[in-house]
Amino acid sequence: MAKKENNSPTSFRKLTKNAHRKDPASYRSKTPQDRRRKQSEIEDIKNQLRSFARTEWGRRWVNSILEYGRPFRMQRGLRYAQEERISNLTITPGLIFASVQGTAPMPYRVKIHFDPIPKRGWEGIIGLIAEKARYIIKLLENQMPQDVEEIFNEKGFPLYPSPNRTLNATCSCPDKAVPCKHIAATTLYVARVMDFDPFLILKLRGMDKDEILQQLQTVRSCSQQPIAKSIKKLHQMIDFSEDSFDYPSITAEDIQEIPFSKSDKSMQIGFKFSPPKNVIETLDNIGIAPNLEQPDSFQLILRDLYLGITKKMYQTAVTLETKPKTKREKKTTRKRN
Repeated sequence: MAKKENNSPTSFRKLTKNAHRKDPASYRSKTPQDRRRKQSEIEDIKNQLRSFARTEWGRRWVNSILEYGRPFRMQRGLRYAQEERISNLTITPGLIFASVQGTAPMPYRVKIHFDPIPKRGWEGIIGLIAEKARYIIKLLENQMPQDVEEIFNEKGFPLYPSPNRTLNATCSCPDKAVPCKHIAATTLYVARVMDFDPFLILKLRGMDKDEILQQLQTVRSCSQQPIAKSIKKLHQMIDFSEDSFDYPSITAEDIQEIPFSKSDKSMQIGFKFSPPKNVIETLDNIGIAPNLEQPDSFQLILRDLYLGITKKMYQTAVTLETKPKTKREKKTTRKRN
């Protein structure tokens, strides 16, 4: 007896549903060559995304975002970023907001959240920056120090967001995957913005440039007072007078005692170098040049430079004083004698 065909609608739906599925035998494990090809493709995409930024600050931002993974999805937003479909970009501590014009008439709203550096972290970071005069000079000149990232890393709070979890971002578009093309476009566009204003990364991490300079003035001043009051207090402590000038002098105690003896040989006189003091009488007596835009900041930087130079000179002098003579130097000394 012939078997009757089952031509019911249910059977037809099962056949059409499974028609696209491949035979399990056709599946095979990836070879090392396939993996190398895949890795090469990923690196090409990452380089393409990095090249969107024009400065080192922008490229560092792109690298930090790529640490979250999903470079293929990031690539989807590259065209939107190149076409500058991003508007209303706002960066505040811990948050990036933007509107991205997609295919729909109304732009999509994008929010990207980052953990700001806590207050105790900023206190340690500003304390280290305060110890380096060249950092303060760069900030006053509206320049970001190239190696400032090392200070953040030293305190355990990276300057750029650390991907300890998936990217915390939302978009009003139907695609709920992170990142969608609108989130990707926003993060890439931020790199281009940081090319022109790298201080925005500081603001995103919790403190902008003006706040940092204000904190530096507080840290560097005496007893947490404003710099102008600190300088005035310092003048009073050393009995400052415009008519007085203390020139450097060498006391008898600073000269090593050398027994006197009659000899045809030349006599060598030694000196004992004293470490520099924190109170700089020379600068206080000279005063500050008039007509400066920021006299307090200028005096702060000048003091740091003066202290740094005198300490370095003292260290060099002590090193030369205690450094043993080489054979060549001993030979030269014997020839002179």
